[in-house]
Parts: sequence; structure tokens; C-alpha cells
Amino acid sequence: MKKRLQPFTSGFILLECIIALAILTTTVFLFQTSQVHALKETKKSQEELQMLRVLYEETRERRQYQMKTGSYQITRDGNFSITYQASPMAQAKISSQQQDWAVIREK
Repeated sequence: MKKRLQPFTSGFILLECIIALAILTTTVFLFQTSQVHALKETKKSQEELQMLRVLYEETRERRQYQMKTGSYQITRDGNFSITYQASPMAQAKISSQQQDWAVIREK
């Protein structure tokens, strides 16, 4: 009886290994895809944070000099264009090659 069952068990072990390898490969692929997506989102968030930080620092400095309107370029870990407008609503806008942010203060 043992001799009869032995050929079937060796093929079953090979099939188990192939299925386990397929599951492992799929899991690794899905994990890698999610990690790449998370890294892209993190980079995008860091760029947005950098833009808003530069806008905050420049606006704080601008308040000391009481500038009404103005536009200039600044380079701080990237090239940014900053525009200020005093009327009709106070507005500060920062632009980079990828995106724009504006802060508007209503009176």
C-alpha cells in the first residue's frame, strides 16, 4: 500500500511549492506597488509643504516692510514665483512648475 501512494505524494509537494511561490510572488508585487505609490504621495506632500513654508516665511518678512504689491522669484530647494496683491483682497500666491497655491484674506 505504501508503494502505491508514494508517487502521488511527490507530485503533490511540487504542486504545493508552485502555488506557494505564486502566492508569494503576487504578495511581493502588491507590496512593492503600494510602496511606490506611498513614496510618490510622500514626495508630493513634501513639495507642497516646502511651497507653503516658503510662502509663510516670505509673507512674514513682507509684513515687516509693509509691501503692498509685488512679484519676485526665489530659489530655496526649488524655484518659486511669489506674488502679493493688496487690493481688492489681500492675496499671496506661490507658484512652482508643478502647482500653485494662493492664500486670500477677506476683510
